[in-house]
Formats: sequence, structure tokens, C-alpha cells
Amino acid sequence: MDEYSDINKIKNFFMFAGKEQYLIKELGLPEEAILPLMLSLKSGGSWSYSTDTLSVMSIKNPSTQYDENKGTGYTLEEIYLFLNPEIINKQGSVYRLEKCSKRGERVLVERPYRITVKGERIILAQVNPEKKKIEISEPEYKSIIFTGSPAYSAAHEIEHLTTEEINGEPIWNFELSK
Repeated sequence: MDEYSDINKIKNFFMFAGKEQYLIKELGLPEEAILPLMLSLKSGGSWSYSTDTLSVMSIKNPSTQYDENKGTGYTLEEIYLFLNPEIINKQGSVYRLEKCSKRGERVLVERPYRITVKGERIILAQVNPEKKKIEISEPEYKSIIFTGSPAYSAAHEIEHLTTEEINGEPIWNFELSK
């Protein structure tokens, strides 16, 4: 039974990889453009990547659907992939601690509470864990307004794309008391 299970896991892995390649061709994207979306799907979080000619970022926007009567629900994930993203509006200010793979410690940063991001193209992946389904589409709109956590993520990823380094004050500069 375990051997059959391992074979199915390997088969499903390669089928998913094949569907990724099909998706790249269907959308007419450069192969590297899909990387942030796939990282968001497989590892979670928001991601960004840039070359000399292309900047891309994925922003995850989850929302929980919960039925009080049944006592069950699921968290729908909308993952937006932006090609050549640009911030066109920021509102509000939130101080928060952030950590990313490029730094060893968390840092204090200031992020907008609401942010409008525009992209040359926007690809939307809607991930429904209840149905075990990922639907990919390309909406007609060219900008999206995020608030709260997705806004912080968008500002964080744009900072990576524009300056590479996330700048902030290290956690050890905080006063620690009892």
C-alpha cells in the first residue's frame, strides 16, 4: 500500500509540473514570470522576483468562509501575480515587525494600511481547499486595492523589487523590560 501511495505522489507531482508548463504557455508568460505564483502556492506567503527586463510579485489575500450552522469552513486564497507592479496609491500608516529570508532578524517597518497596486498584467489564482481546486484567470482590471496584511505584503515585495533590502530598525533596539 505504501509503495502505491509513493507512486501516486510522484505521478501527481509530475502532472502538476506539466500543468504549470501548460499554464505558462496558455498565458503567454516568460517562464520565470510564474515563479512567485508557484512559490505562493507551494510554500505560502507573498514573493517577488526581477530581472533586467521584468519584475513580478505575488500577493496572497486569504479570506475564511465559515458556516456557523454547520461549524465548518475553509480559507479561500486569492493569489495575485503582478507583472511589472507599481504602487499608485498609499493610505494610512502601520508600524509592524517583519522578517524575510534576506535578514536574520525581525525589523520594525512602517507600511501603508491601504495600497493600490497596478500591473501591466494581473493573473489571479483562486485556491479553494474545500474543493481542492485552483482556478487561474486574468481579470480585466489593471489595479487592485489591498488593506491590512495583503497591503503590508505588497509594500514589502515592492521594496524588495526596488531596493532589494528591507530597511527597518532591528528588534534588539527595542526596550526590553519586566
